[in-house]
Amino acid sequence: MPDEWPETPPSTEIFAEDLLEGETALVTGGGTGIGRAMALAFADLGADVAVASRDVDHLEPVAEAVEARGRRSTAVAVDVRDKEAVDEMRETVLDELGEITVLVNNAGANFLTPFEDLSANGWRAVVGTILDGTAYCTMSVGQHMIENGGGSIIAMGATNSVHGAPYHGHSGAGKAGVHNLMQSVASEWARHGIRANTIAPGIVETAGVREAAGGALPEEILEHVPADRFGTPADCVPLAVFLASDASAYVTGSYYPVDGGHLLLPSPY
Repeated sequence: MPDEWPETPPSTEIFAEDLLEGETALVTGGGTGIGRAMALAFADLGADVAVASRDVDHLEPVAEAVEARGRRSTAVAVDVRDKEAVDEMRETVLDELGEITVLVNNAGANFLTPFEDLSANGWRAVVGTILDGTAYCTMSVGQHMIENGGGSIIAMGATNSVHGAPYHGHSGAGKAGVHNLMQSVASEWARHGIRANTIAPGIVETAGVREAAGGALPEEILEHVPADRFGTPADCVPLAVFLASDASAYVTGSYYPVDGGHLLLPSPY
C-alpha cells in the first residue's frame, strides 16, 4: 500500500474547490504519510500551507507540490520537543505566510516494545514528541490565534488512547494526553473563536507504521477490524478538511475515530 500520493486523495472531490480559500494551515509532520496527504488536500481546496518536521528533505517536495497547486508554502525544520524551536517555527511561518488559521498537530513517534523493556530515553522520545510537541505547538500557535481572532486546532490522536495496546504503552499514554489536552483547550479557548478537536486513526498503513512494526503489518490484525482492511492516510483527509473549514464552526472538543470499526465490540455472530 503506497505511503505517498502524487495528487490529492479522491475523497476530497466531495468538497467545494474553494472551501479553504483564505485559510493558512501549518501541518507538523507534514512531509510524509497522513500529514502530507492533509497538506496537499488543504492546498487543493484553496489554503496556503506550511509544513514542518525534523527532516526538511521530506518537507521540500511537499512545499513544492503545494506551490504547484497555486498556493503559497514554506517548509520549516523543527524538533517539536523544543519549545524555543517551536516558537521560532511559528515566527518563520508568520513571516512567510502572514498568519496561521489552522494548526494540525501531526508530528509523532513510535516503536514497539514491551513496557518492561522500555527505557527512560525511549519513553521521553515518544511521549515528548506526541504530547509535549502537541502542547508546545498549541501554546505557541494558539497565542497567535487568540490575537488573530480564532482558528482551528486539529490534533492527531490514536485509538490506542482509548484502550490499552500491547507494546504501545508510551505512544498510547501520549495520545491519551493529547485527547484530554484538546478537550481542555476547547473549553478554555472557545471564547476566543478557537476550535480544538482530535482525529484518532486506527491502524493506518504508512511507511512509518510499517517501520515500527518491523517491516509489515500482520494480516491477522484484520480479524479485529470490521472493515477488513488497514486504513490509509487518505482515509483521514476528509475529516481534517471538515474540521479546518467553517463547516465545523460549532464543533469543538470532539474526538473522531477513523478506524474501520476497530474500537467496536466484536460481533457475537
